[in-house]
Amino acid sequence: MPIPPGGQGRFSKWLAKFDPATISARFTQVKDVASARAQNGLITFATLEELVGPILDKYSVSGTDRAKYQGFAKRLLKMAVRNKAESGVAVAQGIKADYVTRLKADPAICDEIIQVVLGWVAPY
Repeated sequence: MPIPPGGQGRFSKWLAKFDPATISARFTQVKDVASARAQNGLITFATLEELVGPILDKYSVSGTDRAKYQGFAKRLLKMAVRNKAESGVAVAQGIKADYVTRLKADPAICDEIIQVVLGWVAPY
């Protein structure tokens, strides 16, 4: 049975891997792929914020509450990529319940965000 490395062992391994020349070479090799992926991801999240913004304006949501609902939308989008069909419905209901219970989010606003992000509202 292997013995897990301790903190000093992990640090030593990290230090051995952290060669600036190697890291620079790796980043240079994947720069074009990483740039394309970053552009795609940034456009996706900017579009999401543009879709959710009018809903928040409609309900006069401002300040930190606005960030809360934008975070809800981003979490839904992340979930939608990983879960499909019935499992996606269940996970979205769980995310909504978490935000409503823990963060005191308005269920009506959450339902509208779900409609925009995923295209459906879970029945009660």
